Amino acid sequence: MVTVIVSIVIPVCASLLRFHRWHVFGEPHLEQSMTQKGKIWIGTSNITLPGNKSTFPKEFRLESRLHYYSSLFNTLEVNSSFYRIPLRNTFQRWAFDVQNDFCFSLKLTKEITHARDLAGDMMMLEKFMDAARGISQKRGCILVQFPGKISLEHFGRVEQILENLMETDPHNTWRKAIEFRNKTWYLSETYEMLNLYGAQIVLHDMPKSKLLEAPIETSFLYLRFHGPNGDYRGSYSIEILKQRALQIEQATDQGRDVYVYFNNTVGEAFNNALTLKKLLRKVGRPKI
Repeated sequence: MVTVIVSIVIPVCASLLRFHRWHVFGEPHLEQSMTQKGKIWIGTSNITLPGNKSTFPKEFRLESRLHYYSSLFNTLEVNSSFYRIPLRNTFQRWAFDVQNDFCFSLKLTKEITHARDLAGDMMMLEKFMDAARGISQKRGCILVQFPGKISLEHFGRVEQILENLMETDPHNTWRKAIEFRNKTWYLSETYEMLNLYGAQIVLHDMPKSKLLEAPIETSFLYLRFHGPNGDYRGSYSIEILKQRALQIEQATDQGRDVYVYFNNTVGEAFNNALTLKKLLRKVGRPKI
């Protein structure tokens, strides 16, 4: 017990000593009026479309899959960046290829989040963030997903990554969403740390680390749906999607933006995302 307490208290104290740095830049998007409805972003994890180009509407058959995708959804969670960092000009090309009102959320490279004991080469973080600048004004969130083996005992390492992430984005142009796959993280010290670095916790439905309701008030919501059984397969029932729609409505009514990504791409991610859009449009949500 003493070891656990020390592992929490010392990093938090270190955070407080650096807290003044955060005030210099501020948390992104907090200037949004809380009386203004939040924006809803809905998409899939990586491009998920049924059929091939021959099945696309005629006007899109000579265009890229991304271009057609952006006519259906207003955001994309790029999971491929977890495995290999795209070149900056690749990001620039993607940004040019989508609709104007579109944003990309990028999953941080595994060289940082899945390095042994989180002791990765921080030069890879700089490389990632430098390439990500190619997205320009089509920025959404940086998704930082830690594996299940990363528990609260790694508090100090996680905090160091968040600090380095802040340093590589000094003007806080990206929102940061942190996904934990270990339940030991779900306590007040974690939320305080995330708040210090302007990050928000990801809400997701992986069975062993499920977190579907925001434990504290947040400036935005980031939801990931990994499939009803957490195996990236299957389809969500209309009842579940209605529950999520209600959650999204309540958040946007409070002025918070909401990012929603369906990661059940081996299953019905595409159709689930379309259904959620329709449910929200029925209740007069902002344009999706």
